Amino acid sequence: MKILDKYQEELNKATELITNGEIIAIPTDTYYGLACDPFNFESLKKLFELKEREVTKPLPLLISSKEDLLKFGVDYSKFEKLLNTYWPGPLTVVLKTNHNFFSGMIKDDGYVGFRVPNLDFVKDLIKNTGIPITGTSANMSGQPETKDINVLEDSLNLNIVKMIINISCGNEQSSSTVIKLSNNNVEMLREGPIKSNQIKEILGSNYEYK
Repeated sequence: MKILDKYQEELNKATELITNGEIIAIPTDTYYGLACDPFNFESLKKLFELKEREVTKPLPLLISSKEDLLKFGVDYSKFEKLLNTYWPGPLTVVLKTNHNFFSGMIKDDGYVGFRVPNLDFVKDLIKNTGIPITGTSANMSGQPETKDINVLEDSLNLNIVKMIINISCGNEQSSSTVIKLSNNNVEMLREGPIKSNQIKEILGSNYEYK
C-alpha cells in the first residue's frame, strides 16, 4: 500500500469515528493527543473519565486555521499578527467566546483554548469532520506526555480509545505555550516553546502582561 493510501485510509477511519462520537488518539506537532467531538456530551464525559481529569479543567480545542475562530464569534483582528506568526504551531490561545460549548468541559467563564497544530493529518481531520476536536494530551492526568505509540497501547484503555493513529508526531519537545487574552491583558498560563518575550515582541504595548 502506498504511503498516501495509508494516510487517506487512516484519515477516513478517524473521521468516521469522531463523527460517531468515539475517542481516538492522534499525533500532533507536540505529543499524542486524545480527540473527540467537543459538542458530544457523552464523548466528553468518557474522555474526562478516561484521563481521570477534573471537570473543572476544560479541554483545549484544535482548529484547522485562524479563520475557524470566526465560526465561534471570535474577532482576532487585534492579535492577528500573533496568530500569523505562531499558527500553525505550539501556541494555545485562550479566548472569550459566546459559542455554545459545554461549560466546565470546554468553556471556563466563557473562555476556550484554541490551537492550530502544525501537522497536516490533524488539520485534514478537522476539515473532514467540519468541527474542532479536543486536543488534550493522550495520558492520564499527572502522567507525562508521549510521542511513543507503544506507550499509548500499554497505558490507554483501548475499549474506550477506538483508534491510535500510527503517524509520527512533530518535532516539538514540549507542550504548547498557553496564553489567555482578555480585553487588553495577556496572561501566560504555561510557557512552552514560545516564550513571554516573543509574545510581547509581537503584541507590543497595546497589552498589559501578567
